[in-house]
Amino acid sequence: MRSSRTPLAALAAVAALTLSACGGSDSDGEAATESTPSSAASSASTDDTMPSTDVSTSSAPAGPTKIAVNGGFTDDVLGDSAKITALVRDFPATSNTTIAEGGGEWVLVEIDAKAGTKYTGGFRGPFALLDASGNVVGSPTTVIDADVKAAGYTPFVEADSGKESKGWIVFQVNNRQDSYTFRYKRQAASVIGGGDPIPEKIYTVELPTS
Repeated sequence: MRSSRTPLAALAAVAALTLSACGGSDSDGEAATESTPSSAASSASTDDTMPSTDVSTSSAPAGPTKIAVNGGFTDDVLGDSAKITALVRDFPATSNTTIAEGGGEWVLVEIDAKAGTKYTGGFRGPFALLDASGNVVGSPTTVIDADVKAAGYTPFVEADSGKESKGWIVFQVNNRQDSYTFRYKRQAASVIGGGDPIPEKIYTVELPTS
């Protein structure tokens, strides 16, 4: 939920932002898409449903793999920016081994985000992992946060307006893929007090495989 903490004296300068849910499915005509490849090799959203099966799954290696990433995006409308700095494949969650045993994996993506100051909504997602065909195959979860913290990784928390937050987003992937694309969806929103509505927009970062 978005909450405004803007003092009354500053309401003339800062407009409150209220997200409005968009109906329908994620299609190519729904929003503009900006893609930023990672220079290391090449944006999960709880509003999407992961498929239970996928023919393009891949075999898991013997242990977790950490990969450097150099990608990101800037939202010129909201003033938000984010850098994707690292990726962990096949994270070993001892509290939940059924995902890996069933052909899936836990994927960690490190993000360094800064929320703009024009609006009070902050930076909070939704996020998703996509497969090579653009299907959602990974959604964020906090179910293995204890494992993540025990391994020395700090879970990502929402960045309030004007604040910066760095941490790891945990994705549950039921069918392991050879490669993933990180997706961030800027939700459509209306501006309280007037002004043009803000349309939905998709930002993606291709994640390297090594």
